[in-house]
Amino acid sequence: MRSLIFNILLSATCLVLPVNGQNLVQANSSAKQDLQNATSRLSVLRKSIEDEKIPLASDIGKLEREAQEKRSEVDRLNRIRDNRDANLIQLKEEVKEGDNEIEFMHRILADYSRSWSETTPPAERSILKKIAQFNKESEPTNRKEQIQSLLKITSTSANFLQMQAAGVRFSGNAIVPPEGTREEGTFWSLGPVLYFAGEEGSSGLVEKHSYTTDGNSIELSSGGSFPDEPARLIPSSPETAILIQKTLRSESGAVGILPLDPTMGKASVLDVGEPTIIEELQKGGIWIYPILFFACLSVLIAIFKSLQIFTIKSPRSPVTLAGYFSGPFERLRKTAQGYRGNKPEILEEILYEIIIDSQERLEKALPLIAITAAIAPLLGLLGTVTGMIDVFRQITNFANPENSELARGISEALVTTKFGLVTAIPALVIHALLNRRLQGLVSKMEGFSARLVHLKKENPTDLNSEKKDESAD
Repeated sequence: MRSLIFNILLSATCLVLPVNGQNLVQANSSAKQDLQNATSRLSVLRKSIEDEKIPLASDIGKLEREAQEKRSEVDRLNRIRDNRDANLIQLKEEVKEGDNEIEFMHRILADYSRSWSETTPPAERSILKKIAQFNKESEPTNRKEQIQSLLKITSTSANFLQMQAAGVRFSGNAIVPPEGTREEGTFWSLGPVLYFAGEEGSSGLVEKHSYTTDGNSIELSSGGSFPDEPARLIPSSPETAILIQKTLRSESGAVGILPLDPTMGKASVLDVGEPTIIEELQKGGIWIYPILFFACLSVLIAIFKSLQIFTIKSPRSPVTLAGYFSGPFERLRKTAQGYRGNKPEILEEILYEIIIDSQERLEKALPLIAITAAIAPLLGLLGTVTGMIDVFRQITNFANPENSELARGISEALVTTKFGLVTAIPALVIHALLNRRLQGLVSKMEGFSARLVHLKKENPTDLNSEKKDESAD
């Protein structure tokens, strides 16, 4: 059976093999033909690509060069734009700095003009009106015209200062104290000093400042103008007045002598303005009175207690029952000498009671000094608070309170604090000294009484005599 099947398969294989071999040959020849066709087409295509590659490379290089040129142009335009923006920002900064400088110059010129006009004496303003060349018809409408007006004022001040350096003599009138009458006369401006010699004999130095600030400045809005204000004469000594009158009334070319105050009048103002003790106490207000009361009370007590405590002399000689000592030491000695008891402890208690009694007598009224040292600063603080409340009340009720009102409140605040401390500090020191002296006396009396008790123990004569008296009875 197996051999039969093998034979059948072998026969079938032999029949199939010739047919498959023929098909393989045909497929091989067909594939070779296709390969040759494809190779020929590839060669044609490569040749076409080679022919077109050179023009394309030329076009690509041209386009790349154009792109590079465009990129360079764009970079150049960007740099130009950036430079233009940077220049614009720099110009804006320069314009801003220029505006700030111009504003600063305007402010400096305005401050100088205002300060110069306010410190110009009223008598000199008549000369300034003559040398000033202000245009009063048109008001400055912009910053340029304002700066030009300020420059004119600065130029006027420079010209006037140049005139003052050599001395300026002019006529005018001044208010003569104390009557306050106007008197015609001659002014002489020499640097920072202004002299006046009246036709009726009044003479002296003229005030260099103005009494008020409202309306005394140069009005810049109208191109510059000087307000009218009378000159005031400063009260001077008769010698100074005669010297000024003689020099200013002398003939032209004559040599004269004029007084000069290096402090520009500040020394005389300080000399006149120095308050006395009474005036300073009057500025303290109502709270100065209790401070003065405690101050006087503590002074009286301190004097009395000092005489009472410091007059007690400590025993310098040895402690004896037959000696003599001053103050409470003598009382202790007499008590110990007259004691007839048989127990030293009882004598010690009696002497201790005498020491306590003496201490209480010496300490009497001494705590009032300590109370003064404690309460005086509080009263000063109370006066400070009251004065500051008054100051703030003036500021609250009035937009621009008078300087005298503010000075009164501040003076009350400061004066009460000052006198409170002036009262408290000495009271504290005196109380400490007296208390220390008193404690020293008490310690010495305790040592003195201990020595007396010891002497009483060593001398039993009094005890034996007392026992004999009892037995005789």
